[in-house]
Amino acid sequence: MDVAIIICTYNRADNLRRTLEVMCALQVPADLQWEVVVVDNNSTDATRAVCVEVGGRLPLRYIFEPRQGKSHALN
Repeated sequence: MDVAIIICTYNRADNLRRTLEVMCALQVPADLQWEVVVVDNNSTDATRAVCVEVGGRLPLRYIFEPRQGKSHALN
């Protein structure tokens, strides 16, 4: 893996959707191995649904972290 973009989020499904849509339009060199890792920090909104919706167009990995707090999400 050359690049991993990690997005930790909590109840920001609309912002996440916009961010991921922009990432779908990126022009990535064919030889670059990259992934987007979305860490859902116990969201109660549509965060998971957004990842499922956009995931087919990005090398996206969804992780659910039930413990609240940025440090838990980053770890």
